[in-house]
Amino acid sequence: MEYGEEPSIKRFLMLPDDLVFNCLARVSRLHYPTLSLVSKKFRSLLASKELYQTRILLGRTESCLYVCVRLYTDSEQLHWFIIYQGPNSSKKVLVLISSPNFTSAAQPGFVVVGHEIYAIGGGSENKNASINATGSKTYNALSSVMVMDSRSHTWREAPSMRVARVFPSACTLDGRIYVTGGCENLNSMNWMEIFDTKTQTWEFLQIPSEEVCKGSEYLSISYQRTVYVGSREKDVTYKMHKGKWRGADICLNHGWSLDPSSCCVIENVFYRCSLGDVRWYDLKKREWAALKGLEGLPTFTNYYRNFKSADHCGKLAISWEEYVLVDDETKIWCAEIAIQKRQNGEIWGTLEWFDNVFISSGPNRHVDLLVNALTATVW
Repeated sequence: MEYGEEPSIKRFLMLPDDLVFNCLARVSRLHYPTLSLVSKKFRSLLASKELYQTRILLGRTESCLYVCVRLYTDSEQLHWFIIYQGPNSSKKVLVLISSPNFTSAAQPGFVVVGHEIYAIGGGSENKNASINATGSKTYNALSSVMVMDSRSHTWREAPSMRVARVFPSACTLDGRIYVTGGCENLNSMNWMEIFDTKTQTWEFLQIPSEEVCKGSEYLSISYQRTVYVGSREKDVTYKMHKGKWRGADICLNHGWSLDPSSCCVIENVFYRCSLGDVRWYDLKKREWAALKGLEGLPTFTNYYRNFKSADHCGKLAISWEEYVLVDDETKIWCAEIAIQKRQNGEIWGTLEWFDNVFISSGPNRHVDLLVNALTATVW
């Protein structure tokens, strides 16, 4: 018997629609995965526009942490999860949600704009091509853009980029998405293109110097009200200033050039998480300083890898993998750290929680397990 047939559920659903929506809107969205199992009627209500309009009227804004992983069994498909805590449990786990109906063996660029998560470009494996001289696979670049509405966990296709890009880097500033690199034969015309989320249109951002765009792999982030771009090949970081590109601090470049998804900006402070510690960039001293006060956070050893970080309601959310050799299993851990700026200029963190949210083991263990972690603001 479906739960929706129980008398208490029937009585609730017999209430006027506006009262039903008013009740459901006051429940945290983290409990919606459980409520959706009650009945088909509940699933329909939870996905309705009327519910989210009610949440907006009641000011029920929430931020949810999403995690993207890749599987052994389906290596070109990206799978999306949400961090969920049960109503009668303190443990947090990953709950599978809908994934976009497209494949990409190469990682797309990921950004969040409001309640929407964008997956930009990427590439399908070129199975007819031989592995190149560096031992790397070759990919057929994609120009496609997929967008998830985090209110309903539904995906749609957005206008494609003008240039197909594999392993592109993306960041956002003032509602615009800046996408850099990811294609061969880059020049001052196609090095970067910008997507206006309001008009849903793409345009190229021309740059005055060919020297800036030499290479193919870039890292980008929105910081200090502008866009910073790091080049892997040239080991240098540029920042956009009044429409022109200029070199950034050398120390800043050395701190974030490994993986852009391991870095994030919270209240205009640049944080990075890597093997060993969590650091923030001190603009005055021009150096990376350790985030102090993280008692309770496990020591990051060589068995920890693939660190990701995100701004989660002004707190630092960190996700990482742990490989357990003895058990031949991989775990995903998540932690949330409250940030405190002190009068002496130091920044301290307080660990609020950390938990093992996912385990995979045996022959079906995941590879490239943790692709990204993002926070979206929803109603």
